[in-house]
Amino acid sequence: MSSHKTSHLKQIACLRRKANLTRKEFFDHHFQIHGAISDKPNSPNEKPHKYIQVHFFDTAFGERPGGVLGTSNHPWTGRDDMTELYFRNWDHIKACFGSDHVHHVVGPDGLNFNDLETAIPLMAEEKPLKFNGSLSGASVKAEGSRTVAVLYLAVPVSAQDREERLERIFSPALTKALLTHASNEVYGLLANISIPSEQFDIRAYFGGKNMPEYPVTYKIFIKDAGSVSAVRKAQKAFIESVGEKVDDSNTFIAFGVEGMVLDVGNGVKVSSRWRVKTGR
Repeated sequence: MSSHKTSHLKQIACLRRKANLTRKEFFDHHFQIHGAISDKPNSPNEKPHKYIQVHFFDTAFGERPGGVLGTSNHPWTGRDDMTELYFRNWDHIKACFGSDHVHHVVGPDGLNFNDLETAIPLMAEEKPLKFNGSLSGASVKAEGSRTVAVLYLAVPVSAQDREERLERIFSPALTKALLTHASNEVYGLLANISIPSEQFDIRAYFGGKNMPEYPVTYKIFIKDAGSVSAVRKAQKAFIESVGEKVDDSNTFIAFGVEGMVLDVGNGVKVSSRWRVKTGR
């Protein structure tokens, strides 16, 4: 783990809905039903300290090598949302996922909405980054209601065990690209730096054991859905600037809106009234 300190461990899982669900059915089940049962235990040790879902309204993926004239998708593409689960420490993670409630209720409910083969989970350390864009303070939204872009950066296999060094290379380059091409559309970003998870087999729980690895994932806070074009320009400029340090084929970006499922520290519980919005 790096020298940057955070108050909580973080689990991220980027999901694709199971085959027989519409996107609305998936969103409703994941947020309302799965969120509610995740928040059911009275003990704070049996649920995340904080739980955010990001429901996607747009995505773009790298091309599959060997496909037809550069037009082919990977079999795993088609992301629908992302979960962010915050825990106080490793003991909290073990207590939560070792509980009867998670084992018998929360975990089995994943079969009702999640395409388990293609889930992309990771353990991460969250690192806020300095960003001096031109958006006014009025554009900054509260956590749990922000419109965001999430950039999943894949790297060549030979570099996958160098997460901290990669972040120090990627973050300045991404910040520069965003300031150049999307300064009026972005008001902040943070890096999620993958960390070893020997103490908890995250893929055994969330699925996706054969999915690509993502040592660094960026969460970019954007004005609204109208910001997509500018952020895409910045993404392409960033990828060009770092060259072969990024595996462009497996790298992808998703755009969505946050929903706060629960926040134990602030007494927030899941609300069935929340619906994904595109900001258009």
